[in-house]
Amino acid sequence: MPKKASAKPKVNLALKRELQDFQVRQLKRNFSDLYASKDYGQLCEFFAQDIYAPRDFEERNRSFEQISGYFRNALGERFFHGLIRLLDLYEMSDAMDNLMVVTLEKMGVRKDISQEQYDEAYYRCDNYDERVEQLDLIVECFHFTHSLCQYRFIGMILKTARMTSHLFSSSKDSIVDMLERGYQALRPVKSIKPFTDTIYERELKRLNRIYDFYSQRVASS
Repeated sequence: MPKKASAKPKVNLALKRELQDFQVRQLKRNFSDLYASKDYGQLCEFFAQDIYAPRDFEERNRSFEQISGYFRNALGERFFHGLIRLLDLYEMSDAMDNLMVVTLEKMGVRKDISQEQYDEAYYRCDNYDERVEQLDLIVECFHFTHSLCQYRFIGMILKTARMTSHLFSSSKDSIVDMLERGYQALRPVKSIKPFTDTIYERELKRLNRIYDFYSQRVASS
């Protein structure tokens, strides 16, 4: 069962939503070819909306805690551990978004984030290793979830879990909803590796480009 999140400092939620919307638009622009792909279009939408820019980590974590016993019994320990890693990714992404919001505010940004402001805040967060770890975890989670979705019994488990989850949570966007969206997006995919290779390579290239640019600017100032 995942650890309960510790108390977090309050962040500007309006700016955080704008940041997440900015990141989704950026993903759609940087991966337009994958979005247009018959094989990966639906998966791209799931990646952008549910994995990379989660709006509701805390609610989904509570939802998972409420029905975690069901998932452990239904999936077994190996698959359950993979689900925990997915929640680790959510928590990491959420923490990074919070740090970006705080950094943007320190820069005087309150709304209408520009690309230059985003890139500078990205660099100022000074969490290069954590960004690489996030990419590693994204790849791990996609490969795990893809393998999980190839089992036909998963669809039935999710349908049963939906009925169970409604006994505990009134949320319209519980972890079961998210898993069902992932199931529908991942099950038709024959090979996940071309998708994750592209995500990893382009995001790592973007990360290095930003750090190289601002590192040189700092060195020359």
